[in-house]
Amino acid sequence: MFDTRRNRPTKAIIITILLAGLVLTACSGSRGWPGATVENGLLYVGTMDGRVLALYPDTLARKLDLKPEPKESEQVSGFLSCGAGAGSLKAGMFYGSPVVTSDSVFIGSYTGVVYAIDAVRWVTTWEYDVESAIAGGVAVAEGTLFVGSTKGKLIALDAGNGDFKWEFLAENEVWSTPVVADGVVYFGSLDHNLYAVDVETHELKWKEPFKTGGGIASPPLVVDGVVYFGSFDSKFYAVYADSGEPKWHQPFEAGNWFWSKAVYEEGIIYACSLDGKVYAIDAGDGTAAWSEPFDTGSPVKSSPVIAAGVLVVASEEGKIYGIDLKTGTEIWPHVDLEAKVISSLCTDGEKVYINAQDNRLYALYAETGRPDRDVSLAK
Repeated sequence: MFDTRRNRPTKAIIITILLAGLVLTACSGSRGWPGATVENGLLYVGTMDGRVLALYPDTLARKLDLKPEPKESEQVSGFLSCGAGAGSLKAGMFYGSPVVTSDSVFIGSYTGVVYAIDAVRWVTTWEYDVESAIAGGVAVAEGTLFVGSTKGKLIALDAGNGDFKWEFLAENEVWSTPVVADGVVYFGSLDHNLYAVDVETHELKWKEPFKTGGGIASPPLVVDGVVYFGSFDSKFYAVYADSGEPKWHQPFEAGNWFWSKAVYEEGIIYACSLDGKVYAIDAGDGTAAWSEPFDTGSPVKSSPVIAAGVLVVASEEGKIYGIDLKTGTEIWPHVDLEAKVISSLCTDGEKVYINAQDNRLYALYAETGRPDRDVSLAK
């Protein structure tokens, strides 16, 4: 149940402990962290046991329920590698939010399969095996689906039938969910590079990718010809979309990694870090827009949302905060879900939906923080 008791922030987690914590989370039986999507009057969400649901947003009652047939899971390399055994990540898990078009729902699985689901008949229309784990989400634009893989590939598929179109090879694993804007697909890699690939030519738009001091897992944010993104070097960057040249004199620096996607509102970028803080950054010059960051006291891996004029943020330990966009202060007493939150938040403009690690979906009103309802996503 919801608990609205306040809690004072604790110290930021030390970077060396953080990496061990990420591996421990994966190796202790993590079931993925799928987000939700509101589209066409329904709420679409992946579940911890590898199913895809369509719910009515007002009641959270189920309309549709489908479990695509999983294939045998491969072990993901890199930070999430655990080796074989009972603690390994299991088949069917999702780490990205569903992408919904007028007639289809698309989602990528950790097992390496992209699924296309008919939004009306609620059956799988096609699937494509990328032959390695998918640790992020997919993007769809102009009839093409884009997905990154832990073999370092960005793969382009025909969204209508799942046919392979082309691929681009990075130098290391791709965890970042791709973002498409103005005929260019942007994505980060654990090789420290941000790539901009022309959708028509399948080649780099810039002479070289933009390199940072750490891996890039956060999905890029593209606004008014500028690409904003965070890195595992604890810095947040802004580069011009047409050239890859930095916009700011220097990147904005936090106390730990940037993992989630940032959001934008009226010239301000709002970005969350694994140091537990929420930062407001002036999009023009990269300086802090608040007198001090908002401290949640726990790493923030979940992507925030802006709804009803409120910045809503979830800390990993499951506390949900409503923050004033201008001042960076709390608008309403935080809500304690008493369950971890890693999944990206979702909003319909009035309510915020949270898929927590206890396999329950929570809804609350963004303006007041008042809990609406919650429901189990278990079978």
